[in-house]
Amino acid sequence: MPSCLSGLAASAACAALAHSVVAQCSNHPHLDLCSAKPNKETRRKRAKGIDVNHGARNSARVALVLPLMTARPSFSTGLVVMAVATVIGADAYSGGSSSMSCGQIRTFYQAQDCCSEGEEPRWVDLSTSEGSSFSSSVCGASSPVGVCHCARAMQLLSQVPGVQFPAEFCAHMADVKPVGFHDQPICEASDAGNNAEFLVDGRAGNTNFPHGNIKVLATAGEVDPLTGSMLTGVPDGLGAYLKDADTVRLIYQSEAYGQLVSSNPESFPWTVNSNTASFTGSHIHFIDYDRSRLATFMDDGAPAKAQGMVKGAGNAVATAYNLKRELVGPRNRLGDGLQATRSNVHESNVDVYGNYIVGSTAKAPSKADWLMQSLCSAHLEVRHQWGNGKGVEDDLFITNEEWISYPESSLPIGLPVHVLNLGTGELWATAAFTLGGHEKVVEVSSGHQDYVAFVPSGYNGAFGISRGAVLDARNRLYSRTDGNPYVWPQDIVPTKLYIGKKNTDKEGNPDSVDFLARNGFEHGALYGFAVDCMVTASRDAWHKTASAGDTVRGAFYKLRWQAQRGVVEGFEHDGSWEFQDAPKGAPAGWCFWNSNGKNSRGAKTEHVSPDPRGGHRVLQGSTAGYFGVYDFSSLPSLLGSSFPDSIPATYTVYQPESDVRNLIELGGAGIRADGNNQKMMRDTSRDKSTFEDVDGMEWIAAANGQDYFIIHEDGGNWYGERKFLAKVGIPMKYYFVAQSGGRANTRELAGVSSVAGVNGGAGSHEFSGAFDLSGLLRKDASGNFELPVKDVTGKKRQLEAATPINEKTIAVNLQAHSNRAGFAVTFASDRVAQVLAYRPRVP
Repeated sequence: MPSCLSGLAASAACAALAHSVVAQCSNHPHLDLCSAKPNKETRRKRAKGIDVNHGARNSARVALVLPLMTARPSFSTGLVVMAVATVIGADAYSGGSSSMSCGQIRTFYQAQDCCSEGEEPRWVDLSTSEGSSFSSSVCGASSPVGVCHCARAMQLLSQVPGVQFPAEFCAHMADVKPVGFHDQPICEASDAGNNAEFLVDGRAGNTNFPHGNIKVLATAGEVDPLTGSMLTGVPDGLGAYLKDADTVRLIYQSEAYGQLVSSNPESFPWTVNSNTASFTGSHIHFIDYDRSRLATFMDDGAPAKAQGMVKGAGNAVATAYNLKRELVGPRNRLGDGLQATRSNVHESNVDVYGNYIVGSTAKAPSKADWLMQSLCSAHLEVRHQWGNGKGVEDDLFITNEEWISYPESSLPIGLPVHVLNLGTGELWATAAFTLGGHEKVVEVSSGHQDYVAFVPSGYNGAFGISRGAVLDARNRLYSRTDGNPYVWPQDIVPTKLYIGKKNTDKEGNPDSVDFLARNGFEHGALYGFAVDCMVTASRDAWHKTASAGDTVRGAFYKLRWQAQRGVVEGFEHDGSWEFQDAPKGAPAGWCFWNSNGKNSRGAKTEHVSPDPRGGHRVLQGSTAGYFGVYDFSSLPSLLGSSFPDSIPATYTVYQPESDVRNLIELGGAGIRADGNNQKMMRDTSRDKSTFEDVDGMEWIAAANGQDYFIIHEDGGNWYGERKFLAKVGIPMKYYFVAQSGGRANTRELAGVSSVAGVNGGAGSHEFSGAFDLSGLLRKDASGNFELPVKDVTGKKRQLEAATPINEKTIAVNLQAHSNRAGFAVTFASDRVAQVLAYRPRVP
């Protein structure tokens, strides 16, 4: 019998079903639910070909249960009964009876393969026809979660103590679709204006995109029919790699804020470490795509929906370790939930004593143990991506908690970077880059087989405080090199560079077994870019008067601070403060090139992106609207038995903080609701001719030596946040691609979205992460894929650089912050946003 229950018919749900009938069936001959169960070989044959991530199973089995629970343990039993009701059908409930026989329960229990041993996948009959859900023989292709008769099931559940549903539950259940179902992009080419065709809820607006086609790969709130795992919003950082020869696995993380932002309720929890601990807030998801279908998805005549090429989706994390290398465990939930948890904590949520301290007035999450707070951008690095043994030793995904809020009186530890081992689903916290919170961390080429290099970019203490106990403790314990007291370090930070020695533990001993040691996170040094401050203004000020192509000579200087791996201390001891000091070993008069000097915060350093051709260079952006490239070409020659004290570097600005209007090509689109165009950026004060709040950036290499920068703003543009594809040169050329959202945008004010029923009021959107898929999808003249699985020769980067820009498929995340209503509330999936595919079309 094919399963209608999918991911909800998992071990937890099966156990709930079994226990729920003990009382009523205690003397029934069919109580032995697993008699005559199929043997192991039969189950293995049923499961053959199904590949479901272990971590995804752990979370997805209760993914649609937890959003509807507060402290209602009976709900999981109730939802199982709901599924039983929908499968057994009307005959079991004729005459309005809400009872069922124990024999029917036994038959259903075995049909759901509840008697399987271990963690083997449960067999389901998937319908492959586009637009259907699954198990069409039972559900009539109506529900990707197997609830086929919602109203009837809700009536049945009215007798179960503690089970409660929103009034709109069944309507919202009908809105839940399989991953890839939605094909209407949220973003627009131009404002809808008074065109009624573009003002229909559930339909896209103007999609005559001027510089390439955009299609939908996935939408937050969609569900994997096999596991029941739901995608959450809003998607931010992303990447992709070859899971096998036929499958591209896309990884993205959602940026969510748990209990910190009341307008976005806590996302449903995900569990780790054999379900012993749970997180709300940000999730890390995987989506598997058929490689051949993805390769042609952007071609003329390809299917509009991505659904037909989706193989599976789920939670990418199975195991989570904290800074002490302990498995993260449950929080002490006694009383108000703020009491000390003595071990196995998620350190970003607690002080050095284990007390829960998230929030300006601390408040614990209601649905989970811990908050994974605001995973912002991220980067996916494959093994030896630079070729010839150069680069990390494992395929990994680097993400980071970006900002948080703490009480002024607290003594927090800070915000780690988290490194996901894609081969095992293990998520490791690290303090290697400081604990000040980061926007994005990327690997750049070190040029050396024994070393890795990373550039971390971020906020350096965005904790919602600017004074208090931590600052007092810092000044009590440490003195600045100039004799002045330390100030709060937020945004007082230069571009940073980290060098790590591979296969080496924290003591400098060989270690190729430990994941963090193998990949250079245990034994390393952190550097900050410094200049002669007697002749060079602070970074923000310099960019106001600079011209494109101007340079600044300086060097990356090694910090005195070094992370103590496995040792957890308060933030007052962190390296984030050192950028207020004179760089160690630098000439007199040199300082770290911070945005506004060493005593005041300036513009934020946002995205960074490595030279995709393997050069020792990195692109750095700023919320002030400027960006440029740091070149440290001498790095390989300086790497030997020890870390150098300094690394010479030159910065070249490609876009100062200056007028970009004459550099923008709109292509006939970019019309705003006020009739003007997107050559100007309107924020809360006025129209601006510069870039504002450049957030998302990615460096793309294309054929014939031509490079491009993807540019995404996050500045609260009234008429829709802008997306550009920039051709690199002096001067730059900016091709307008799309716009989305905005408080004065016509579709936003009309309360419509391309996903029906989710617009929660006019507000801002933003494009975020981007990833070049062309290396994974490029074919040779015979039509065969050129990149083999587990390549370690650097061929992926070579294929990307050989692909013409107009033949690329680029994955892009779109955050639609205003899409916070409808099923997003019912299922706690956070804001409904999209993962997009973009095929450029530029001169």
